[in-house]
Amino acid sequence: MYKKNSLTNIILTYLEETSKDLLNASSAIVFNPRKFMRNSISLYRDPQHSFYKPIHNLKRSPFFTVKNDEFYLSSAGRIKIIKNIIQRKREAKIWDKKWRAVVFDIPESNRHERNFLRKELKWMGFKELQHSIWITPYDTERELLFLLEFWQKDFKGDIKFLVAEKITNDADFRKQFNLKK
Repeated sequence: MYKKNSLTNIILTYLEETSKDLLNASSAIVFNPRKFMRNSISLYRDPQHSFYKPIHNLKRSPFFTVKNDEFYLSSAGRIKIIKNIIQRKREAKIWDKKWRAVVFDIPESNRHERNFLRKELKWMGFKELQHSIWITPYDTERELLFLLEFWQKDFKGDIKFLVAEKITNDADFRKQFNLKK
């Protein structure tokens, strides 16, 4: 989740709630923080408050890039928002009786990328079925496919996403995820 007080995090939350093209990597998400700050009733009510410092902090943030005085959501910003969406879905613990699996074959020569993927899957709440098969009961397919597409640019190997109706002998996994039969 985001820190509620910083302008950067308030804007990330706003973009998460309003951006329709968030999961479309080819579309740029442009944002004007000055308009947002002027139009926001709850932010910066003090007329003496300068826009300079918060705007300067936004320019330094890894979540935005600035071109011609316009702010664009960076790849890091998209990933931050998407991870927040995944975390909320995981915390909601809504199971539609389907398992989602990430299956990968990343060569030993790319151990760093393979370990990165495992670490990220673990953070997203996936559990290891086997070394290269990780599962979750939560419907994070759209968000995960975006992240996999984004990450796969750097990976040497193969990564697939599966949806399964049933896994035999899944009692241990249902227990790990606190799911009822």
